[in-house]
Amino acid sequence: MKSHSFLDNTELRLVLFGGKGGCGKTTSAAAASIRLAGMTPQKKVLVISTDPAHSLGDSFGMPIGGVITQMEGIKNLWLLEMDAYRLYGEFRDKHEGTMKKLAERGTYFDKDDIESFFSLSLPGMDEVMAVIEVANILKSGAYDLVVLDTAPTGHTLRLLALPARMERWVAVLDMMQDKYRFLKRHYTGRYKKDDADDFLEMMETDLGGVKALLKNDRETEFVPVTIPEPMAIDETERLLASLRDYGISVKSVIANRVAEQAECPFCASRREEMGASLKRIEESFAGYKIIRAPLFPYEIKGLKRLTEFGGYLFRDEREYLSFVELKSGTQDSGQSSIAFSPLASLSDLFEKTDSEFLIFGGKGGVGKTTIAAVTALCTAGANPDKRILIISTDPAHSLSDSFGCGIGDEITHIDAGGRLYGLEIDAEKMLDDFKKEYRTSIEELFARFAAGGIDIKFDRDVLSGFIDISPPGLDEIMALKKMMEIADSYDLVILDTAPTGHLIRFLETPEIALSWLKAFLKLLLKYKGVVSLGRAAERILELTRDVRRIKETLVDAAKTEFIGITIPEDMSIAETGRLLVSLNKLEVPCRRIIVNMVMPLTECNFCLMKRKEEDGYLRQMDAAWGKEYAITAFPLLPYSIKGIDRMREICKPIPSPPQPSP
Repeated sequence: MKSHSFLDNTELRLVLFGGKGGCGKTTSAAAASIRLAGMTPQKKVLVISTDPAHSLGDSFGMPIGGVITQMEGIKNLWLLEMDAYRLYGEFRDKHEGTMKKLAERGTYFDKDDIESFFSLSLPGMDEVMAVIEVANILKSGAYDLVVLDTAPTGHTLRLLALPARMERWVAVLDMMQDKYRFLKRHYTGRYKKDDADDFLEMMETDLGGVKALLKNDRETEFVPVTIPEPMAIDETERLLASLRDYGISVKSVIANRVAEQAECPFCASRREEMGASLKRIEESFAGYKIIRAPLFPYEIKGLKRLTEFGGYLFRDEREYLSFVELKSGTQDSGQSSIAFSPLASLSDLFEKTDSEFLIFGGKGGVGKTTIAAVTALCTAGANPDKRILIISTDPAHSLSDSFGCGIGDEITHIDAGGRLYGLEIDAEKMLDDFKKEYRTSIEELFARFAAGGIDIKFDRDVLSGFIDISPPGLDEIMALKKMMEIADSYDLVILDTAPTGHLIRFLETPEIALSWLKAFLKLLLKYKGVVSLGRAAERILELTRDVRRIKETLVDAAKTEFIGITIPEDMSIAETGRLLVSLNKLEVPCRRIIVNMVMPLTECNFCLMKRKEEDGYLRQMDAAWGKEYAITAFPLLPYSIKGIDRMREICKPIPSPPQPSP
């Protein structure tokens, strides 16, 4: 038994669950919160979802929304799905006057300019608001323990980096106030603090408190959730390395969906495949308490099943499952019209389309990267004359893991027998390079101005630091910009995207960022009469033009097609439905849905029980989406699809699983 973990730490105030999409973060967070509330009835427990694509309500089986809601049947447990836009609106209403005052004091901007800038719903502010709100909740003392259900890995790490990013933002605002302090002292001989100083001190204190809490190993713990599959373990190793860099305590790792049964050849193959991964988990995470949770033959949702799952998290001994016996032939008699196809048919789905961009997206863990990668390889093999590029825009890249070769942020030739190339865009690096170029340009311009005998230091520092007020979502613009720059050199570009919540923001970003960049450019031009902004303004103008082109391409049905990926589970279907609504609203063309990982029919009770549940979901999807979208189902395979050789095998025809008889 390792030292105190979230299982038994009575001093714990904050516990975060995170990991690769689809590994069971939300389920683990929900189940743990129920268990912790039951173990400490004297404590108030609040479980919060910070994932933009909330599924906490789906997991608990009750509506939650952006207002703290008491859990039905548990007196000391409350639930919250953060409404980032509402929180930003409230923060802006409360502090907008002060922020405008700071900008007006420290720059040449007038009230109308500042109004246009601060009135925008800036991309990335949802994550900023999540950090501020969690800090406020903890500071209030209204709850003794906060459990966070975070977004998948890439965006969780960005969330954890936000306190430092926000400190730079506050530093820029403080530069603006410094000019006012200097002028006051210069003309009156004294300076008295006002509400602007109070706001800056409040922000510094709150951010310092968040950073201190995250690094407090007695009161805070991060719990990675993984599954015994190579790509999930690869991502968990990278996550743990980053958490060590941040100084955030990790004491336990949950190994979820461990197959304990082997009643049929399919189950036996899956269990054998997991053996090597389980051994790797034991070796790679030997310094942590490893908590094994079994693979269930049904979806874990609702209070009863979450409580059952929580029981496995908090046991030291391993217990084998005793599932309800199924009689022979108890699979559902109904049948959907959804066609089953082998993965080899993926390339056939698109052979008659002239699309230049294929975008694969959906809930974490549904197989987006695998399906995108197999599609790219199969299509390249069937069309050797075409240049095909597959790009990952997910901050937690897994294309390299999927293909079993290094790709990185330089275009890499993947398939020696074809013309397939890969790229994992390092959007953060691109944004840093953009900021450096901007600052260098500003420094050069003001240096020439200072050569004339005048150095307006405050304005130079503010304008140089102003790029740090750029929203966190601007890195996603860089990813889109890079995609557009290189697309013309390829016949087909395939995008492997981040999970739903951040995918939607990724698709929304061009529209929002276009307004932000225009406002930013307008503010920069206020200095036109002081210095010639030259390259700095040109770069912003170029980026604005690129964003406009991106926006036009994403809604062009002749060039772009979005393919939704889901699995036959209620929580995934609910999230896919919300995604389709967002795509329609954004006018991003989507005509196809792929239902991945459908359990094959076997003679095994475990498989039959799982497939019986899935058949109901298949009919549900058919009824809801069958008339508007082409829906294709693909079977769950007993092994991981990783590496080019295994993908090539998948590209060959394989038998489709049978459907139940009507």
